[in-house]
Amino acid sequence: MRNYRLLSTEKHCGNIDEWYQRPLGQQLFDDLKTQLDPLLTTTFGYYALQIGCTGHANRLLDSCRVRRKFSLGSENVSVDLQAYPALLPIANDSVDLVVLMHHLSNTTEPHAILREVSRVLIPEGKLIIVDFNPLSLWGLRYFFQSWLEQVPWRGHYYTARRLTDWMQLLGFDQQKHFRVGYMPPINRRSVIRRQSWLEKGLKNWLRFSAALNVLVFDKNISPMTPVRHRWVTRKLLPGKIARPNVGRGMKYDN
Repeated sequence: MRNYRLLSTEKHCGNIDEWYQRPLGQQLFDDLKTQLDPLLTTTFGYYALQIGCTGHANRLLDSCRVRRKFSLGSENVSVDLQAYPALLPIANDSVDLVVLMHHLSNTTEPHAILREVSRVLIPEGKLIIVDFNPLSLWGLRYFFQSWLEQVPWRGHYYTARRLTDWMQLLGFDQQKHFRVGYMPPINRRSVIRRQSWLEKGLKNWLRFSAALNVLVFDKNISPMTPVRHRWVTRKLLPGKIARPNVGRGMKYDN
């Protein structure tokens, strides 16, 4: 009953950016940045694009070595590019890094968005998907509160296995899988401080139950080598016709 009161007294947020400014969101974002910084510091290129949670794009990608970084959204928010993510106004094979942060779980067209991401990424380009893990305490709370349509307990939580299957169908190779955040999903500072023992226990014994799944993929483009069929290279007649040696030197009647 006490836990229910703790959950019910939380103030609701309008979007995921506001939620990440709360105590629980700040701690989760700090853990996420700690995990991603070593990867982003070794990511180079000309253009990086973040879709979803655009209010934290500058802070999340500040360690990235890509020259130009853009945030994209369809709502009237402070973004660098305002467009529909399922129809990106970006040229083919032009982006080096794409970050999908809590966007697939809050859209009705995840497949269309992933196809667009595959189109705009360069060969060997990198895709990072950040989303909540349904196989966790966060997923359990989502199961009971998703009908309320409150941030972040709304949309659809996808398992890491399903996301990996989708990306493999598009020709992507999975490079890494991070699990971030083992704190209980209660947005109160007093509870966060007292539950450190639970966080350590989940991290040591139930590593699959992290709050976030962070999946890193590379766009794999296999070289197209034309295969010649044997019947194409064969000639209808050989270059020289052998003279028959049967009857050689024989006399013929005139």
